[in-house]
Amino acid sequence: MADRPRILCLDDEAYVLDGLRRYLRVNYDVVTTTQPQEALDLLGADEDGSVAVVVSDMRMPQMNGVAVLEQARRISPDTTRVLLTGDADLHSAVAAINQGNVFRFMLKPCPPDDLKATVAAATEQHRLVRAERELLEATLKGCVDALMDTLGMAQPALFSRAGRLHRLVERLCAKLGVADAWQIEMAAQMGEIGAITLPPTAIPVLEGGTPKSDAEAEMLARLPHLADSVLARIPRLEAVREIVRHQLPTDRNPMTPLPEDAPEGARLLQAVREYDALVWRGMPPDLAVATLSSRKIHDRETLRVIAEVGGLRLPNEAVREVTIDDLTIGHELAGDVYSAKGMLLVARGQVITERLLIRLRNYEMTTGLQGRILVVDL
Repeated sequence: MADRPRILCLDDEAYVLDGLRRYLRVNYDVVTTTQPQEALDLLGADEDGSVAVVVSDMRMPQMNGVAVLEQARRISPDTTRVLLTGDADLHSAVAAINQGNVFRFMLKPCPPDDLKATVAAATEQHRLVRAERELLEATLKGCVDALMDTLGMAQPALFSRAGRLHRLVERLCAKLGVADAWQIEMAAQMGEIGAITLPPTAIPVLEGGTPKSDAEAEMLARLPHLADSVLARIPRLEAVREIVRHQLPTDRNPMTPLPEDAPEGARLLQAVREYDALVWRGMPPDLAVATLSSRKIHDRETLRVIAEVGGLRLPNEAVREVTIDDLTIGHELAGDVYSAKGMLLVARGQVITERLLIRLRNYEMTTGLQGRILVVDL
């Protein structure tokens, strides 16, 4: 019973809700309310997106159905919206379609068979939207992870930062309950892809975010635009591109906020990038958060959660040495790993994946490894 689709019904007439519940309860988990704000609150509290369909009356004292469904669309975009009204008003129908993006527009009294057919179609629409979203997220995430993993092996010093940013953004979004967090996480990774254009001398500049010349400053400032040009070739990443495009250099002077039209995801990622740059230069995490707070350009709740999740560890804190045999997938490196001939294989800050582990073991068996392997001691 618990896995039945959930239908949220809103009407200011209790007897109408009784009828909807009676017709639908056999196949659905029906939730009813006479209060528009309560319906919106229920949608807002539905973190797992279990409300498949919302059926709203048109004419109610506190708020009309178009306004309810318009807000419902923003709160829970995957939930299918159905408007139920006793007025065959063309203006209302047009408003419902344009503003609330309703799936169906039904007239009272609605025959039970028509109601059931409409709710069944709306439920299927919700399933298709969720399936498409999950497929898109999983496919893109898998492709990006594979790409960044490969680039991390080819250019370990360049892409260790992308891994650090991704992990911190992931933890931050989970704590904040951010919707569509995958878009910000992908922006954190792919926003660094422009770094492949940097000369070797500029790699330390990228990690610390502090250029030593105007030429290096210009190179860093161009990176979001270079990343955007790469992302432009991948369909359906408009939201990710928007986040990347709004990123500013972490050393800008003065420390200006992002433009007012910047999406919230861009603001969150900008705070993480500035925090990462401060910590990676050697600033203690608590002082880094205090520094960001003093700039008065970042959301206080974002900074509070950055402090709560602990951020990035300093390379010399809580580390231990392991052998190549003890190194496992998921270990976070606290130091660079070099081959016996001095080639950088994996940079500090990277998390060991299956491919990185195979790479290190192959080098250990052939040319050998140089120095110690240090990992973060969780």
